[in-house]
Amino acid sequence: MAKRAILVITHGEFGKELIKSAEMIMGPQENLCALALKPSASVDDLREEASALVAENEKRGLETVILVDLLGGSPSNVSLSLLSKFDLHILTGVNMPMLIELLTLFQSEEDTTKLIETVRGTSVAGIYHLNRSFLKK
Repeated sequence: MAKRAILVITHGEFGKELIKSAEMIMGPQENLCALALKPSASVDDLREEASALVAENEKRGLETVILVDLLGGSPSNVSLSLLSKFDLHILTGVNMPMLIELLTLFQSEEDTTKLIETVRGTSVAGIYHLNRSFLKK
């Protein structure tokens, strides 16, 4: 069984609320936390906090998967800065299908690259364009 932790880093409280919503569906989860970049906060403070969490995960023997909201935004830039210090995985565009799938598989799938590709496919497949023609199907 793989030993991993999930860290969600987003602008504002989006990541924390996403975790609350996922736990409504799946129940309380271990090794899952979120960091928020708040308007009054410094990116350097966020980087230090994220680095400390990833370092703690590493000490506990946990591989870290980071989910961020937007490629190129401060949360993803903070995550990318950690790649030089830590062996971790970053997935952009965090959404509910992505998080649910990751929580479902993240301890049982041994191959992290396969896990990430499965989760990425699920999150993309969960995006639909619905209009009135959908009701006719």
